[in-house]
Amino acid sequence: MSSRVRLALVTTFIVLVVVFFALYLHDLDWSVLGDLTFTWWLVVLASLVSLAFRFWGVMIWALILRDLGAPRLPRFPVLADIYAKAWMGRYIPGTVAWIGGKIYLASQQGIAKSRLAVSSLLEAGMQIVASMFVALLILGLDPRLDVISTTMKAFMVGLALAMLLILVPPVFNRATRFAFRLIKRESALAEVRTNATATIRSFVLYSIGTVLAGSSYFFLTKAMYPQINAADDFWFIVGAFTLAGALGMATPLLPSGIGVRDGVQLVLLSLIMPSEFALAITVASRLWSALVDLLFLGTAVLGRKVLARNDTVPGPVAPPPAG
Repeated sequence: MSSRVRLALVTTFIVLVVVFFALYLHDLDWSVLGDLTFTWWLVVLASLVSLAFRFWGVMIWALILRDLGAPRLPRFPVLADIYAKAWMGRYIPGTVAWIGGKIYLASQQGIAKSRLAVSSLLEAGMQIVASMFVALLILGLDPRLDVISTTMKAFMVGLALAMLLILVPPVFNRATRFAFRLIKRESALAEVRTNATATIRSFVLYSIGTVLAGSSYFFLTKAMYPQINAADDFWFIVGAFTLAGALGMATPLLPSGIGVRDGVQLVLLSLIMPSEFALAITVASRLWSALVDLLFLGTAVLGRKVLARNDTVPGPVAPPPAG
């Protein structure tokens, strides 16, 4: 893609996002937000759950590397440090920084770049596929017909099931090769081979992780809008934030899917609460997510430093032999 075409697409996206938010904000009653409150223990709980999801992603990445035949891996704190630093690359437009960051940093630990490229692309792709599958299935099966039409529900469930075809290794391998050609990593094409174990296990684990991440957004939403309850709204909120996050990740032209992710959240949250609260929660969730990313980075860096310090502590000196 030429720089001019890329600039035109990014500009178009930004203009559309600005128009959408301008139309959305036009008729809001800002006085409603005077009742906005924060339940801080729920915010803390949401942060801990969200942080756990990020470390869950580190574990999945390590398992994928093992399934793809990586002979020896660094210890978990080292992998977490690499993953957290690369994770911050999502704030740079394009997916290359996120994937390329892991390849560059992990290759310094002696892991083959080609294997890292395959594992990183598989992990990123599986995160999007699993999130889309879970979100579409949850929203498609939502029992409240007044929130989503029956036709739309049927379409969502059908699309979710169709996405399972991507998990078939031959299909995923072809898609991966195409992606590698797009990012001009032809040298890795010879080793672009995933297998059923890596694909299925990563899908199952990321599906579980999706619910974990979505539950953190439920706690955050509950902290700001206590009228929701777990019995009626938990799965809808998990599905709404998961779908928004997946579409944001699948939009590589914008940093961290900004605009796309937020717009989807606004539309879906507005179905179950006043638009003013939906906007406040959307903005707060964006800022909160960035703070949790920084917490993840700080925790991972600290963990690696503690590991390095423990490795340098000398052990007990054996006494000299008697006589």
